[in-house]
Amino acid sequence: MSQLYLFNPGYEMEILYGKSHFTPPFTIQKMVADLELLPVWYGGGGSFTLVRNIKSTQFVKSMPKFFQQKLSSPMILNPMMRELFKCKKSGKKPNLPVLNVEVWGLSSRCLEVFQEFKTHGMNINIPEWKDEIGELTKRQTAATCLTRLQERCPITPTIEIPQFYTDIEGIKSYMQTHEAPYVLKTPLSSSGRGLHWIKDNKLATSDETWLSGSFKRQGAVSIEPALNKALDFAAEFYSDGEGNIEYVCLSVFETQANGQFVGCLLGTQESLLQRLNEYISPDDYMFLVEQIRQVLTEVIGNNYKGFLGVDMMIYHTNDGNYAVHPFVELNLRNTMGIVAMQLSMNFIHPESQGLFRINYYVYDAEQQHQRMMAESPLICENNLIRSGYLSLCPVYNDTHYLAFVEVF
Repeated sequence: MSQLYLFNPGYEMEILYGKSHFTPPFTIQKMVADLELLPVWYGGGGSFTLVRNIKSTQFVKSMPKFFQQKLSSPMILNPMMRELFKCKKSGKKPNLPVLNVEVWGLSSRCLEVFQEFKTHGMNINIPEWKDEIGELTKRQTAATCLTRLQERCPITPTIEIPQFYTDIEGIKSYMQTHEAPYVLKTPLSSSGRGLHWIKDNKLATSDETWLSGSFKRQGAVSIEPALNKALDFAAEFYSDGEGNIEYVCLSVFETQANGQFVGCLLGTQESLLQRLNEYISPDDYMFLVEQIRQVLTEVIGNNYKGFLGVDMMIYHTNDGNYAVHPFVELNLRNTMGIVAMQLSMNFIHPESQGLFRINYYVYDAEQQHQRMMAESPLICENNLIRSGYLSLCPVYNDTHYLAFVEVF
């Protein structure tokens, strides 16, 4: 059965605000607009990707022909709605296969457009929204999983469980008994938002302002020690919605100092495990993955169907060694790590490595795109990328976000 994909970063904010009036921040709106074609690369041939830009079809046709058969087909929203109106008026059925809806991150709000499709005659299967999904998406779930994981397999040194408070006095009391620096997080956030660092053991005016706004919007904030990071990585899983969760792959990724995603390493799983082997052996990693899988099965059960990722971290300890934080975040959605895996499997030469990146430019995204194309021309071998630069989404003069691969 074919899939209909939708890229919807910012779904966490949709969960937070529910059915009430909500206007996403400009950065989220631009990410949606600039990167809406990203599912084309992980959806696969025979599937469809719902987009708004009518030029999207031209972009897919501009790709090498040996890529096109592997790519999802753009389904343009407004023309599709007009076609559905025509079919309904004439009594004809849309000339489409039965479609399963697959969204980047699930919220009740994002399913509304698919409900409208169904109302006007499209034969589609829409994911069921459960309030439990909204609760599981919050950071409290990651804290619960970390607690259970440390009970199942004691981590050395022990990781501090994030503590949640509903007022500034609670945060101050925590800081009196724990050493700086700290990281504060809102229960729901998107695309690197909702994180705040405090370097000292007292709150500055800017810290109190951030906390007051966060308490007002979300009711609670978590605090935990900020660790000296050496490497970000994640274990990616798939839940079938019937209580079974299976491990999919390892991803190794980069973030900015504020926690915002920058990019993932591209390459075979063997090469990624070799990168991780500088800090943790493959056997120890796989043992940890199995413990995480069992914890996820207990906590998530049959409440969620789809991909999910568990962010982890290698960090420097005070005695100069390395240690593992095994459960930094839970991403109850498709992830950039899954995208990187599918890019590596379907488009990257097995003897090459590279980066899948998401970059934000205030003014000159198009100029940067042109520069990278000139400096790193695309070279393919056996219908796979051997080296070079390739943008995964169209780039215009008003683009701010670039999604691309650099292969070497």
